[in-house]
Amino acid sequence: MDKFLEILKFILLGLIQGITEPLPISSSGHMLILDSLFKNFIPAEAMNNFQILMNTASLVAIIFYYKDFLREILSGSYRYLFQKRQEEAHRFRYLLLILLASVPAAIIGAAIKILDLDRHFTNIVCVAICLFITALLLFYVHKQNQLTREEIKPNDAVLMGFGQAIGLLPGISRSGITASFGIANGITTEAAFRFSFMMYIPASIGAAVLGFFELTRETNINYFGYAAGFVASFLGTYFAVRFFFKLLRKKNLIYFAFYCMAISLLLFLMMIAGII
Repeated sequence: MDKFLEILKFILLGLIQGITEPLPISSSGHMLILDSLFKNFIPAEAMNNFQILMNTASLVAIIFYYKDFLREILSGSYRYLFQKRQEEAHRFRYLLLILLASVPAAIIGAAIKILDLDRHFTNIVCVAICLFITALLLFYVHKQNQLTREEIKPNDAVLMGFGQAIGLLPGISRSGITASFGIANGITTEAAFRFSFMMYIPASIGAAVLGFFELTRETNINYFGYAAGFVASFLGTYFAVRFFFKLLRKKNLIYFAFYCMAISLLLFLMMIAGII
């Protein structure tokens, strides 16, 4: 029975990460909240690597969801570079902007990992504060519904890249902050979120490489539990990203803002009451 409950906790942690990854409500923050309710089921020193593994499952799901769009970008870039097809230049340019936007988070994320700085903000207090900030960002995004620019420019990519670096904080929604930075620069909401998901791919590949290297150094891993969490995270992300873009087209992001605000306030109340 104890083994069953242990595996169930892994599945729930993977599922909550997978569902919340494409939604602008912070997947890392929700995993920390659930783990706190589980009385730190996963030790603090192992949580970051577990999150990276679950993020890798989300990465696979997002690549699968965007497979046609990614195929267009990559094949178009190939035709531009090697077949000199000038009509494909815009696709190669989009690919370069994705890579450019990934640089700030890659540098800052590597520094955090190497210097072991993540232990300073992997806690429930940081999550509560950052979820409140995420709510404010989403209220701002909700009001910006008159924008018409679809094209991503280099300054958009750099700005959104720094947003992604800030999104490393648990409780700050990565997609929420990157998209809000793009929207603040004049990009439409849907174009900003689509580019945000594209930025997620190279950043997550880099994090996965570092995370898997760290996992090989861990000695007490429940491989079946980690695998169950991985599958749950993949399925949660795939169905959540489909749901998210339906809401996005209906301009219903304000619901996520209210949700983040409510969870933030609830966490503060639970901390005051000594529940977590």
